[in-house]
Amino acid sequence: MTTSIHYTNTRNVNTTYNLIETRHPLTKYLETRDFAPRDRPPSLAGRFIPREIGNTFWGRIRAFDHKSVKRMLLKEPLLIKAKWQDLTPITCLLSLPNRIIRTDLADMYWENHAKRLIKMLRILCNNGAEINSEVLLPYIERYHFHNELFAVRVFNLLLHRGLNTDKYRLLDENEIQYLETVKHARQETYVFWGRKVISDNIRLSCRKLLHVYLRDTSLKPQLNIDVIGYITSFI
Repeated sequence: MTTSIHYTNTRNVNTTYNLIETRHPLTKYLETRDFAPRDRPPSLAGRFIPREIGNTFWGRIRAFDHKSVKRMLLKEPLLIKAKWQDLTPITCLLSLPNRIIRTDLADMYWENHAKRLIKMLRILCNNGAEINSEVLLPYIERYHFHNELFAVRVFNLLLHRGLNTDKYRLLDENEIQYLETVKHARQETYVFWGRKVISDNIRLSCRKLLHVYLRDTSLKPQLNIDVIGYITSFI
């Protein structure tokens, strides 16, 4: 089994990309500290752990350099399977950098940000990027979507590519409280729209299942559609 690949750029510089998850000593150190446990914490890669020298693929993904990413994947298709510690190309795109998220920017800036991110997401998906629902959904919950529409567009795009919320459990309230505390300390004001979109999808799925069950139940008296709709509206 191949565990790494070698990529040669246009300057004839050869770099190595891992195809399996690796663990940095800092990750092991933090796991042994007596910190309060977090619920499915995000990767340290890109926030505290730098990428290996020459690994420009990750920076180009985060910079929304669409042409460069497409050229690199055309030259070496296995790059789509690369791992930066525990990050995949899509989780790298959706992971939060260690910087202040400003919300006082013009609407045009956020519209362009949404278009560029979605375009990069399509490029990665079209080239066979891994979509692991249990790993990916916490990143969507934490991402700084500037409005609900942006979150819905990203979520629906991934749903059509294989994302599944059937067995997913939302991040617990302690984790959300921690994230809100960090936001307050950094004076950030964005809303976790991704969490709302995922929660709405899970609730809708449960409502549909219960609706089918009540419609086809053999219990008497039979429930009409209006009554079933009223019952499932409480979910």
